[in-house]
Amino acid sequence: MLRELRHPNGDPEVLAAQSMKEHIKVCFCVEPNFQVRLKNKLQLLTLGIGGVGVISAYVSYSPEVAASYGVGLLGSLAYLRMLGNSVDSIQTQGAPVLVKGAVGQPSLLIPVALVMIYNRWNGIVVPEYGLMRLELIPMLVGFFTYKISAFVQAIEDVLQGWDEVEPGSLGNSLPTSE
Repeated sequence: MLRELRHPNGDPEVLAAQSMKEHIKVCFCVEPNFQVRLKNKLQLLTLGIGGVGVISAYVSYSPEVAASYGVGLLGSLAYLRMLGNSVDSIQTQGAPVLVKGAVGQPSLLIPVALVMIYNRWNGIVVPEYGLMRLELIPMLVGFFTYKISAFVQAIEDVLQGWDEVEPGSLGNSLPTSE
């Protein structure tokens, strides 16, 4: 009897299509431009938080730290853009893109590129032209600004979902021991 409950009867292709429709409804929240708005919101949130970070680094530390943080922030924005493009390609091309895995993700090269920029800037540009030095730690902190914006977005989504829960509905969903 339990086996019958776990495995629904019917044509597997029809069941897969129904499951995919349900998955799309859940993932894309039934709004046609949800992903586009989410990507834009994450970009703007990252830019805003990063802007505050650059200004506070300039005021609290030095122009070199602020410039380094700004370079990392640009890397963060590029990373978010590439991540959004890879999600779009998964949506349009489907499962074959997932098979490539992390090896084919050019967005993973952004932190490597930041370290290379740091190395070449301080090794070639600073001695040659006398410009300000970049610092690695503020660059990496600026790069990880996208994590803060993603965390803020997740908290906002949870709070919006919490507002939509009816009072007393959580208590009714708990299993009872009878």
